[in-house]
Amino acid sequence: IGHTRYSTTGTSTIKNAQPFVVDCVRGQMAIAHNGNLINADLLRDELEHKGSIFQTTADSEIILHLLARPADNGTSVLSALRRIEGAFSLLIMSERELIAVRDPFGWRPLSLGKLDGAYILASETCAFDLIHAEFIREIEPGEVLIIDENGLRSEFPFQPQQPAFCMFEYVYFARP
Repeated sequence: IGHTRYSTTGTSTIKNAQPFVVDCVRGQMAIAHNGNLINADLLRDELEHKGSIFQTTADSEIILHLLARPADNGTSVLSALRRIEGAFSLLIMSERELIAVRDPFGWRPLSLGKLDGAYILASETCAFDLIHAEFIREIEPGEVLIIDENGLRSEFPFQPQQPAFCMFEYVYFARP
């Protein structure tokens, strides 16, 4: 996973650089996050009271802590993702799978492509052009796309919302 971070939450320091990589009870995990969580303070406080120790000031680390916690009463990655609120696209990589997540409103872009038989994901389709990859499709708002040895499968764990695209998002990601 690679990520160029434009910091909107957390300071612009090397400790906030992504991807974040950890070893936890679920194995090694990495995460890259584009967006802002509106419930970050609440979740961070809850996790700290349960013993989490944060290494950064980025809201992205909160997502990693939610994902890395041992399963409580069957808690899955999908139920951990349901706890976050805001605008986001995420890539989560484990030893067995690559997971792409887009917020239910579709505020942040995320696209699926293919190169030499391998799936790739990017916020901007121009990234596919640069490496001569094939654009397949946009990840849908609220979609969790799981890529593993069996191929692709999609889940829609979030409450359906009316998509609310930000017109400036296209300007931010425009390429001459």
